[in-house]
Amino acid sequence: MSEVTVLVGAGSIGLAIARRVSSGRHVVVGDLHQVHADAAAEVLADAGFDVSTTTVDVASRGSIQGLVAKSSTRGSITRVVHAAGVSSSSTAVP
Repeated sequence: MSEVTVLVGAGSIGLAIARRVSSGRHVVVGDLHQVHADAAAEVLADAGFDVSTTTVDVASRGSIQGLVAKSSTRGSITRVVHAAGVSSSSTAVP
């Protein structure tokens, strides 16, 4: 069974860390928005990584449990890169 890196948050920082620590591992990219997860996965795949994606809401226990369950089907989770967050530039103003 292969080792798995779980990347939570598909932004530039998380992507850079995942690239650095995931050589020879499957990478599961989870993000609140599937389009962001897909874009990060494309970058990783182009660099030669084995990648899959999923949506995840870090504010939801059930969503995190789903991420763990899905990631576990790919192998043994040996690394987690938690880079999900909200910057002030992406916060909606009422």
